[in-house]
Amino acid sequence: MSQNGTVIKIKTFCASVLSLPKVLISIIKRNVQIFINKTSTKHRKIKQIFLIGTPEYGNLGDQIIAVAELEWLRKYYPDYEIKEFTHETLMKDKNCRMLLSQIGNKDIIFLQGGGNLNDMYLNCERIRRCIISSCPENKIVLFQQSIFFSETEKGRSVKSETSSAYNKHSKFTIIARENKSFETAKEIFDQLKVLKYPDMATYLFGKIKPDADIKANGIVTCLRDDNEKFHSDEELLRIKSQLEKDNVIITTDTNIKRVVTPENRLREIGCLINKIATHRVMITDRFHGVVFSILAGTPCVVLRSSDHKIVEGVKWFKNVEGVFYAENIKDVPMLVEKAKAVGRIEPPDFTHYFDELYKELNI
Repeated sequence: MSQNGTVIKIKTFCASVLSLPKVLISIIKRNVQIFINKTSTKHRKIKQIFLIGTPEYGNLGDQIIAVAELEWLRKYYPDYEIKEFTHETLMKDKNCRMLLSQIGNKDIIFLQGGGNLNDMYLNCERIRRCIISSCPENKIVLFQQSIFFSETEKGRSVKSETSSAYNKHSKFTIIARENKSFETAKEIFDQLKVLKYPDMATYLFGKIKPDADIKANGIVTCLRDDNEKFHSDEELLRIKSQLEKDNVIITTDTNIKRVVTPENRLREIGCLINKIATHRVMITDRFHGVVFSILAGTPCVVLRSSDHKIVEGVKWFKNVEGVFYAENIKDVPMLVEKAKAVGRIEPPDFTHYFDELYKELNI
């Protein structure tokens, strides 16, 4: 064929593609890119770790987990290129095709930790199952999770489906972040390696601090307003009224209800830590409320939530002076006075837990 003939055929092909509807052009581009990515994974020499499911939503508890995961991965796996894929990115990537096209068989996959291994946050679960079923040759680690399935028909169904999906993967490790989740994981994931370590955010103890010379005054509350809340509005209002007689009280939350990207998450986390640090005591029923309080050096009084996240999670801090768990909400005013007497608190050193975690994963 002549060169001119070849040029004409190429131009004709390009014109025919460009005349297609935009949605079809987009699909063609995506599939071509997937093919290129998948082909390149067979020949590349760079070792990769994929951190999958990190947040862009405004839950700063989940955001600080992501920061800690990335810091831990960079420290313990310095020879790997770390690639982060957010939950929002994967929700737009049907069947995780673009992500999966970049994963080679020797790459390591880490899944975002937190408190969403249950029957409430099924979008997170769908992404995990997609990765697990699509990457049978890869080593996969689910970072520290709380595990809870409700005693309902839905809860039992999701529990059974999750157990079946996870147990099929021979190289999958699950890390629970407290005793009750650990026992549940051993029961329903009996074919997998199950570990127990404190929440990844605790890796940042001593590594993130509030600004210097902050003056502390009053009380700050960080309380749930969702289906994980345990105490009624009436109970909380009654306690607040008692405390307001002698204290200035302001309200904050770890859920800031706006988009938080990987680029600005550290700034948002720092702002919250500084805000908490300007108070003498924090009252919270959020597990990461406790973590933020410790990072800020502010004593805290801890209320329970509707599940076991707080009751079990706070046990990691039983030797931290300045963390007081309220078995009964009526004890809160008394515990606030005890917390005031402590002054500033020093975060515990949890380094040994995360050294052990690296060794036990052995990957």
